[in-house]
Amino acid sequence: MKLDKLYITIDVEPDCDIYWNRSDPSTFKSVIYGIPQLLRPIWDKYKINPIYFVSPEVGMNKECCIILKEEIKKGAIIGAHLHSEYIEPNVTVKDPAGKPSKEYPCFKHSTQIEYEKINNLTALIQKKLGVRPLWYRAARYGADLDTIKSLSKLGYKYDSSITPDINWSGQGGPDHSRAPKQAYWISRNNVYTPAQSEKESSGIIEVPITISEKRFGLLGRLLPNKWFFYRWLRPTLMSFIEMKKLVDEMYKKYNDPTLVMMFHSMEIMPNKSPYVRNGLMQRKFLKRLERTIKYVQEKNDKLRKI
Repeated sequence: MKLDKLYITIDVEPDCDIYWNRSDPSTFKSVIYGIPQLLRPIWDKYKINPIYFVSPEVGMNKECCIILKEEIKKGAIIGAHLHSEYIEPNVTVKDPAGKPSKEYPCFKHSTQIEYEKINNLTALIQKKLGVRPLWYRAARYGADLDTIKSLSKLGYKYDSSITPDINWSGQGGPDHSRAPKQAYWISRNNVYTPAQSEKESSGIIEVPITISEKRFGLLGRLLPNKWFFYRWLRPTLMSFIEMKKLVDEMYKKYNDPTLVMMFHSMEIMPNKSPYVRNGLMQRKFLKRLERTIKYVQEKNDKLRKI
């Protein structure tokens, strides 16, 4: 199982507001402007082939598809990102404008309905973007073993829905706290148990998001079980120093580790999420992103020379 050392993954969705509701009216400025104007120069500079996990609303938008097709030509990888509210069967939100996206696909719908939704999203992406996705990430990290079995039936190769150390059950989601922190073949009987080989596996490689324990040292142990108190390779809320420390820990703990950074497309634009509220915060976000990429690449270059 040979994987890249660093994956930059972006959940590509419509713009939101500062309360994390979908924009009203629906807009896609973070995709149409943000990807080519803000992110593409970074990808070109550091020779990054990002993974764009495409939500149904984005796949249905003509302007977004034009941008993503250009990204594919430049080496970007397209994955599927199931926000299950917005795609048949059993659409629960016909007009997302002004509404939050709260469904955990693996729990909100039956196994068969979830399978059909993933299948329909896969077909939508293939029709609109001309590629069949091999990567999958569930909305709100809502994937379980039935999800993995559905992905295998549909010809997927990789899942990246798992958030090690984090238990989402208090919010109605899955408990990923026991998951391995490095990529593994998912066993046939437990999404968190590595198989010994591809032959003995479900056929899907889990590539978990790089996350580890709580922030703020000993004090962090007293903090509530909220996602933002954990250390992610995510420039949204993490400082460069925190991400650098996390990278170093992964290299110290694992031989030739795989790192997975994630953020949402709308997080790069002011007032399109709760996190970036003005131009200064936007510049700092992009700086943290670029510094972290550069640090990992320089670290890898040094290791190759040893």
